[in-house]
Amino acid sequence: MWKKPRTLDAKLIFNQAWKNIEDRYGRSNLYFPKEIIFLMGAPGSGKGTHTPSILHSRGITNPPICMSNLLQTPECRDLIDKGQMVSDRQVLELLFDALIKSTSDVGVLVDGFPRTEIQVECLKLIYDKMQIKTGQRLTARNHLHPHSRPVFRICVLYVDEDISVQRQLARGVMIREHNLQVRRSGQGQFWEERVTDNDETLIRSRYAIFKAHYGALLRLSKIFPFHLINAVGTIEQVMHIILKEFEYQSSLELDQETYDSIAHIPLATKIGIHARQVCELERNGKGFVANEEYPRIRRKIVQFITNSSCLTSTSTHTLSSQPTTFQDLINRLENYQETEPKLLHTAIAFIDAEIVPQIIRHSISGHTIVRT
Repeated sequence: MWKKPRTLDAKLIFNQAWKNIEDRYGRSNLYFPKEIIFLMGAPGSGKGTHTPSILHSRGITNPPICMSNLLQTPECRDLIDKGQMVSDRQVLELLFDALIKSTSDVGVLVDGFPRTEIQVECLKLIYDKMQIKTGQRLTARNHLHPHSRPVFRICVLYVDEDISVQRQLARGVMIREHNLQVRRSGQGQFWEERVTDNDETLIRSRYAIFKAHYGALLRLSKIFPFHLINAVGTIEQVMHIILKEFEYQSSLELDQETYDSIAHIPLATKIGIHARQVCELERNGKGFVANEEYPRIRRKIVQFITNSSCLTSTSTHTLSSQPTTFQDLINRLENYQETEPKLLHTAIAFIDAEIVPQIIRHSISGHTIVRT
């Protein structure tokens, strides 16, 4: 029996959620925080503990978006109380609402998204959509709106099941002792007691849910490079690793000025796209539509620019050498933007004039050879 791919489910869910948000706010009013940190991890891994330090280190003044809190709306509570699941579409719309309401000139932290395989696929689509909106503004105005492309950061904290259980049980004991002291003294604030912190069976059940979606989280690394963070050490040790991880992810990002230089380059669609679709896109002046392969395609564009034979000059770089890592590609692009911007723009103009038309002309076959 034919089984509908998860990616197709995700696209349908995402498109409906995005349409609802556009209808609610208006397409031109969809602006998002400049940096979005997606914080995930095993139960008891310390997400709440490390959130304040992450916000401080990144200069984030927006309150964190906690998905479990967003699900406390009357509509969601009604579904949960009936033993029903809140749909991925509803979760997406709640997330979009919270992002749009956040101040867009600083970052924001999202705690607890994505969790399911569908949500992982939707995160790729969110990224693509935000990049497309940025490219459209660049094309339409020849400069970026002050609200430029959001940067995604992925932070996944990991502890094994036994440590997860130990930490949550210990947290439950600490909270109960604190609240008992408040009752006796009449002073201080009560802390929220979590049912799951007092029941080992429930704790292990929560961890089992995390493990069930663990593979989907790891697949994110194919799109957004990141490393799992071992959260077993002290608070200071784990926070140091988190900051190093953000430095690593930042090293794979193009500087805004460099990105702006290549953002207008159209992106290839899936191989075998129908000819009439291509013609219609060309007539409408939309170029190619980005898909879930956006980062991989963008990487190929970066690689082409940095290795194109039209980049022949007296640069200190050996242009014929093949970069060994994506970070090498980024560094070389940044170097050209800083030291030889005219040469870089010559290469980009060459791609616009010679390469893109060839790709469009051969889009039906899905294969073209360009000799330079």
